[in-house]
Amino acid sequence: MNSKAKLWAGRLGGFLFTVVKIIALGALLGAITFPVVGALGGAHKSTAELSLFGAKTLGFYFMVWAPGIALVREFMRAAKLGHEATGSASNSTLDRA
Repeated sequence: MNSKAKLWAGRLGGFLFTVVKIIALGALLGAITFPVVGALGGAHKSTAELSLFGAKTLGFYFMVWAPGIALVREFMRAAKLGHEATGSASNSTLDRA
C-alpha cells in the first residue's frame, strides 16, 4: 500500500471513527438525561422506555450533525499535517503582510 492510499485510509478511518463516537455520545446522553428529566416532569413511562426513547432521539440528532463535524475535523487535521510537513510556522494571512 503506497503512502497516498495509507493517507486516504487513515482519513476515512478517522472520519468514520469520529462519526461513531459522536452518535454513541448522543445515545448515551439521551439514555441518561431523558429518564432524569422524565422523573422530574412526572412522565408516566418506565425508566427503560424513557432511556430507549432518549437514546433514539439524541442519537438521531447527533447523527445529523456527526458527519459534518467529522468532515471539518478531518480537514483541520489534514491542514495541520500539511503545515507541519512544509515547516510553516503560521497559517495566518496577517502574519505574511
